[in-house]
Amino acid sequence: MAVGWKAAPEDLVEEWSLLRATAADWPGGLRAVPEEWAASPEQLEGTGAEITRTFTEKVPTKRLLVLGAPGAGKTVLLLRLLLGLLHRRLESAATGSVAAVPVLFPLATWNPTRQDLYAWMSQRLAADYPNLADSAPARFGKIDRARALLDNRLILPVLDGFDEIATPLRSAALSAINEALPFGHPVVLSSRVGEYRNVVRPRFGFPVRLAGAAGIELRPLEVDDAAAYLRRDAGGSGYSADRWEPVTARLDTTTPVGTVLRTPLMLFLARTIYNPRVGEGYVDLPHPGELCDTSRFPTRAAIERHLFSAFIPAAYRPHPRHPSQWTPQQAQRTFVFLARYLHLALNGTPDLSWWQLPRATQRSIPALVTQAVCLLLGTAFAAIGFIFAASSDILTKIVAPLTGVLLGVILGVVLVMPGWLAFDTESRRPTSGLRWTPNWLWLAIGTVATLFLTKAVQLSFPMAGTVGLAIFITFGLGATAADTALEVGPMALWSRDRRIFWALTLAVTTTAGLGIWVPLAVNGVSATGQITALGIALWLGLTVAFTKTAWGAFASAQYHLALRHRLPRNLMAFLADAHQYRGVLRQVGAVYQFRHIDLQRHLASTPDGD
Repeated sequence: MAVGWKAAPEDLVEEWSLLRATAADWPGGLRAVPEEWAASPEQLEGTGAEITRTFTEKVPTKRLLVLGAPGAGKTVLLLRLLLGLLHRRLESAATGSVAAVPVLFPLATWNPTRQDLYAWMSQRLAADYPNLADSAPARFGKIDRARALLDNRLILPVLDGFDEIATPLRSAALSAINEALPFGHPVVLSSRVGEYRNVVRPRFGFPVRLAGAAGIELRPLEVDDAAAYLRRDAGGSGYSADRWEPVTARLDTTTPVGTVLRTPLMLFLARTIYNPRVGEGYVDLPHPGELCDTSRFPTRAAIERHLFSAFIPAAYRPHPRHPSQWTPQQAQRTFVFLARYLHLALNGTPDLSWWQLPRATQRSIPALVTQAVCLLLGTAFAAIGFIFAASSDILTKIVAPLTGVLLGVILGVVLVMPGWLAFDTESRRPTSGLRWTPNWLWLAIGTVATLFLTKAVQLSFPMAGTVGLAIFITFGLGATAADTALEVGPMALWSRDRRIFWALTLAVTTTAGLGIWVPLAVNGVSATGQITALGIALWLGLTVAFTKTAWGAFASAQYHLALRHRLPRNLMAFLADAHQYRGVLRQVGAVYQFRHIDLQRHLASTPDGD
């Protein structure tokens, strides 16, 4: 469904004659008005793919405000604009000219009182495109590549979701945008109409607007287009399509159902809930005519809440071709948890990254594992102490078990402590492959260990050298961080990181195991001692893998969430199914997102049990 737009309300944008005059007279500007510039705001009107021409040719200042109702299609329109600008950039690159790269920045995670816009955009670029976190060439100063691109205006910011910034911060945010991206710097900003109007015309305080910007406002879908969409998705004709007659008859009215079903989002929700799938009967489906019941749904908001609430159960009803292994209740519980996690732990970001999920259990898992290991080892050492002190005096019988408990707790903390590194504040990024980089510190430690074992322990040089070489290789092994911006999907990234986790575990365990086992075996140490040594090598391999990859922490978090919050044990399979067959999630590169930010907000605010 291609959305159309008209000129934004005059009170929300700059005066058009002033925009044309200022753009023409800007230092280094044209000093003449090009013919393609719109002569009035009304000439900005368009639809679909025309957004690229509207921005690049009709808007004199190349600063555009995109307004629209919730679910009207603002983000999709911005994506069409971004793709159109990228296409034009390729064409201009063929002629030798360099144009700024358009980048979409969701504003939901920006707090203007804590970070200026450039610092935040630089952080987002470095997170989404890891290569841009590297140092820029020396001529740009001591900054990273992301900041160098921003400082040299080689990034065209497309700022999406101004209304997603917290209400008290919006005026400060708009002022910060004007300060960081002044007149002469192209920019695109999207917002809901009411939220933007409250900043431009506040009841209290100083009014702020996007300086030098033209504006467009998305139109509601045409009645005929909305009706045709619903009927077409129901098969075009016959009983399934005729079920929509009570609804389509009211689309051109001011009734609640007539005003709700005029945006792409609400139409998508409605057709998912009320239209049968291929091979599915309509007998057990709710009738769309219930939306016309004004006693049950007296307001627009009531219908919207109903559609959001009914969407997950509808998406997970029995599918004739792709049956789900999760019930609607399980799916609802999982999505509510994930939506709350995004809002509470990640400041409302729409990006659901599997490698960041351990942040939902940051304190729980390390504490539980530590307690379990300390309890197990403390009990074991206490029992050993009690057995060995059985024939001793009463004081020894008491002290020995207590000493065993203390020793077990200390050893448990030592064993578990490296695993805590996998649950630090900054989530570990997925990996793309193994690497081995010579570490001179560990080479020195390996050399010292070799000399010590040769001189002090009287091991032969080959055996001592095996230990030193094992130390050098073990701590030189690592993994290369993946460039998540280039990944084709979360599942591929997850699968590769899992393979690297086990490959790293095997490599370190083998290397460390040989380094420890060979001297013990040659010197006739008991089988129990040799097995203990191999167990230590395995522990070391798992520790290195946990701290070098993202999969280990994710797997731990996944099982913890399954036990404590009853989330699916195979969470990645659940997310992939929600994207491929249910339409609840969409895939954006290496991350998933909810179908719409309003769906995420609705689920985040859903009470337990609903």
